[in-house]
Amino acid sequence: MPKVPLARQAQRFSSYPAVVRAGAISVGIGFLILGAKFVAWRVTGATVLLADAAESIVNVIAAVMVTYSVAVASRPADEDHPYGHGKAEPLSAAVEGALIVIAAMVIVVEAIRHLIAGPELQQLGTGIALAGVAGLGNLGLGFYLMRVGRQEESEAIQADGVHLLTDVVTTAGGIAALVAVQLTGIQLLDPLFALVVAANILVTGWRVVRRALRGLLDEADFPFLAEIAQHLERERPPDWIEIHEMRARRSGAFHHIDLHLTVPRYRSIEQAHQTGDELEKTLLAFVSTGGGAVVHMDPCQPRHCVGCAMADCPVRSEALKERFEFDLESLTKPGTI
Repeated sequence: MPKVPLARQAQRFSSYPAVVRAGAISVGIGFLILGAKFVAWRVTGATVLLADAAESIVNVIAAVMVTYSVAVASRPADEDHPYGHGKAEPLSAAVEGALIVIAAMVIVVEAIRHLIAGPELQQLGTGIALAGVAGLGNLGLGFYLMRVGRQEESEAIQADGVHLLTDVVTTAGGIAALVAVQLTGIQLLDPLFALVVAANILVTGWRVVRRALRGLLDEADFPFLAEIAQHLERERPPDWIEIHEMRARRSGAFHHIDLHLTVPRYRSIEQAHQTGDELEKTLLAFVSTGGGAVVHMDPCQPRHCVGCAMADCPVRSEALKERFEFDLESLTKPGTI
């Protein structure tokens, strides 16, 4: 059965300028926030603010990568990329996660160095004020990117939003450390707080990488497959006798589904083809974000009679006992003819 025309996959294209615009905004605001954090570090000499500035450098680099990746991912499928360009997004998210981990390691090194040499802090009030403004900027930008990423189903934009919200935690930790230093006079609190912040960043970086790898490796999305099974169970006509070997992969915002459909063996090729087309339309209507569906047709066998609800079947060898139920387990199991 022919694949769904590539033109169907272009339906989502018109919404992607919102994602590209979000990435461009992230780059522009990221540079401003980086400047504020760099000034705060230079004024105070605080390790936690150096760590905060270092993470903002990663933010800006990651924002540039994200903007490029979502621009690439927004392109519709073509002859060279029949599944679209959506893999650019999880790839960008994986690189961003790796950059987060690297930034955390840099913070650890600097914190240890300051623990050994001893910090020399100054003008903490000015540094706290600048860091606070930068943190509020990242907070607003992070929530904005998360909202756009969820609406447009963009892994890269969501990863960038998560990164920025993590940066807010870094900034808050830095401010808390400097306030504690002001209240107690214990300057070693600065590098100690930096180590705690670095540990939090490491955890977040790993989560971003893990999520991106799921997309790159086409890890099975069982909740999504279960939703498809439930939808097909509700919509099925009698001639959808059995479905097996159902798989789904995601490429950016697009979903691609393939499965085997068992149909009555006494039907003509034209009739079987029409049945498969109806199933494809049902799948594509369910996956509203766009994509493709491929249905492989299998003829029914005598063993299917006990679960087949076709009326007036001329080749039935056994009476119907209980119609085959469409659920996650039955639809994803290997099939045998």
